Amino acid sequence: MGIVDDSGNLLQKAEFSYPHEDVLLEDILNPINEFIHENESDEIDCIGIGVPGIASDTLVNYTCNLPFRDVEIRDYLKTKLPIYVSNDANCAAIAEYQIADGRLFSNYAFVTFGTGIGAGIFINGFLYTGTTGAAGEVGHMVIEKDGIPCKCGRKGCFEKYASVSALKRMTKLNDLKEIFYLSERNSIIQKILDDYIENMAEGLANIINLYDVEMLVIGGSLAEYGEKFLPKLKALIAEKIYNKYTYDLNIKTATLKNDAGIIGASFLEEYL
Repeated sequence: MGIVDDSGNLLQKAEFSYPHEDVLLEDILNPINEFIHENESDEIDCIGIGVPGIASDTLVNYTCNLPFRDVEIRDYLKTKLPIYVSNDANCAAIAEYQIADGRLFSNYAFVTFGTGIGAGIFINGFLYTGTTGAAGEVGHMVIEKDGIPCKCGRKGCFEKYASVSALKRMTKLNDLKEIFYLSERNSIIQKILDDYIENMAEGLANIINLYDVEMLVIGGSLAEYGEKFLPKLKALIAEKIYNKYTYDLNIKTATLKNDAGIIGASFLEEYL
């Protein structure tokens, strides 16, 4: 949670952890209400919210990893301020597109790697949300037929093989810093990481083949370690994309790191 000014500067930030694995709606929304109550003033114009799932207007239709099913956010937040809700990857994409890259690109993809995988897509300079607001759920495209079961109901989803959660599961380690540190000193961890980067390349090549973007940005907690995996990832993607002969492969890690979602949510009024 945070307070952001009109220029995209994060003025204040607060974080909280869920008390247990089977998180309830109240576990998420109560701390948000407390933050709103403590910070609401005449200087606050609106509230923007990013959710890891599908949202239309202020109705959160579905989240794969959280208990949101047809939840009307207005009914839960104690505020008279305008509320704007979108997918969390869209929020992060808006921040990188507008603040970090200054809207320089017409066709642009931001892919965030965390608990799952999501994406924000800009086509001809406009955020593409699809018919129901579900566009960008790239984490649930299948890259391994009849593969690992996913909470979404399918098997072999991209995020079961290339999310940060997947990397932690594969290495049996819970810290990204430790994983990348050990990968340079332990051949087993290095092999797991190589396989993981190949999984990333499969999904990202699919996105490039679909949207032919000018710039692809990798966000989420993985972005902090870009120098460790980006050269290999670029080389793999270059081999896999369909338009390998004329395509100028522009890939980088996010500039705003994990703050991108908060910053982008504050600009939802403009984009929605």
